[in-house]
Amino acid sequence: MTLPLIFGLPIPIWGGMLLFVLILLQVLGGMKVIKMPFKCHKWTGIAILILGIFHAVGGLGIWFGWIK
Repeated sequence: MTLPLIFGLPIPIWGGMLLFVLILLQVLGGMKVIKMPFKCHKWTGIAILILGIFHAVGGLGIWFGWIK
């Protein structure tokens, strides 16, 4: 199984960048630096959890050689 490339980078790299942006958004919303309703804060947290799991599985798959 091989990972597709998007603009020359594998999917887990893009997932990590998106995960960073979502975590940054979550922290800034929690600190009230940006206005974010609680419903949005809640769904961002769920998205972070789901994307984090896929990111970890992809990274571990590459590390252990399950994915090329």
